[in-house]
Amino acid sequence: MSKHLFFATMILCLSCETNGGERQQLQSFMLQEPELLASGFRFTEGPAWCADGYLLFSDLNDNKIYKWTERDGVTTFLSPSENSNGIFYDGTLFWVCRHMARDIAVLNKEGEIASVVGSYDGLKLNSPNDIAVSKQGTVYFTDPDYGVEPEDRELDFEGVYYVVKGSDEAILADDSMSKPNGVALSPDHSKLYVCESSSNTIHVFDLTSAGAPVNKRTLCKISGDGEVDGIACHKSGCLFIAFSAGGVVVLSPEGAQKERITFSAKDRIRNLCFGEDDGNALFVAASQSLYRVRLTY
Repeated sequence: MSKHLFFATMILCLSCETNGGERQQLQSFMLQEPELLASGFRFTEGPAWCADGYLLFSDLNDNKIYKWTERDGVTTFLSPSENSNGIFYDGTLFWVCRHMARDIAVLNKEGEIASVVGSYDGLKLNSPNDIAVSKQGTVYFTDPDYGVEPEDRELDFEGVYYVVKGSDEAILADDSMSKPNGVALSPDHSKLYVCESSSNTIHVFDLTSAGAPVNKRTLCKISGDGEVDGIACHKSGCLFIAFSAGGVVVLSPEGAQKERITFSAKDRIRNLCFGEDDGNALFVAASQSLYRVRLTY
């Protein structure tokens, strides 16, 4: 069967209104049709591109981290993975959110993994979900309650945290969200974006010179049949939102919706990342499948 499933090529060049009412001429993109790279998974999540030329991604329900390369396709990289979810590559190590271990861990290229932080104020984290790491080494992650039984919870809130480089202490940035989920940094690492799944809201924080998230505000709310999950920021500053049954929603940096990338009816888009040498390949984790969408702009 051909890998190329859909004629979804689009030119995205619209004039839209931002939340502040300002008219914006949005940047033009050409998107190739989604290309199926692999299928047969249980719950794909957390794709992360390594500059060595491969992708790691989680199968949360299969308790594994897989590796994909153009030449070899999919192979098992780590099993068991403690039900890993979000993954981020910082240029040296992979940072991993682990549901079962309820922690953040670092994973090297040889498959060796070690826990870094698993508690806040002496209490066990809920189930870390997604993660991003800044150029200065600050780690940002979300901690909703998806992967923990109510009777096992020690925290009475779902948080957004950060960990400064060299530390093993989680610092609480926000405790007001319900189901905080995907996280991403702006290209210049001056802003942090967080998806709140319960309300389909994208929040944005400014980052201080020390890396602390401040000045939280609503960037936009996504409408339609879907639930916001993961988020990836393209080098242009545009945001690509995993929207479950609603495909991938493309936003301008100001939060104006540009377009949706559609997939098959059975796909549930969970998370995504950019990769390859030019940073213009969008890798999409779609529950049972893994896709690639190439961009030119």
